Amino acid sequence: MIVYRIANSIYRNDLSGSGSAKYGGRWNSKGHAMLYTSEHISLAVLELVVNFNQADSPLRQHYHLIEIIIPDTDYIELRLSELKKDWIEDMHYSQYIGDEFLASNANLILKVPSAVVPEEQNILMNPSHQDFKKIKIQESKIYQFDGRLIRS
Repeated sequence: MIVYRIANSIYRNDLSGSGSAKYGGRWNSKGHAMLYTSEHISLAVLELVVNFNQADSPLRQHYHLIEIIIPDTDYIELRLSELKKDWIEDMHYSQYIGDEFLASNANLILKVPSAVVPEEQNILMNPSHQDFKKIKIQESKIYQFDGRLIRS
């Protein structure tokens, strides 16, 4: 499986999930490392755009598009129909699900609906899983955002 990630160029080789451990995310609470990726480049762009702090001027920073190869493996997939109705507004709910996934350490991958485009999926990975070392960066290249995405 090939997945995509857009990251600040400083972190283009960092697949550790340390950023999510430091700040937490939709599917993990602070202190729990998780690697966030998307099934499509466009979804990776949208995920970054909706989560940036405008004061940080993210489009002026340098970013990389990272293409990651994940080995064939069993995974858990959460479908929209399996989540409670207001899951997008309830971060504690989704963080609980992700933290439990990490704690079980049974699977490398958790496929989840995107809060931005619920019909598409984000692919989350557990850096503590034994198969995580099999993940490889296939390509990493500078990514230029279209300036129309965010206007000051």
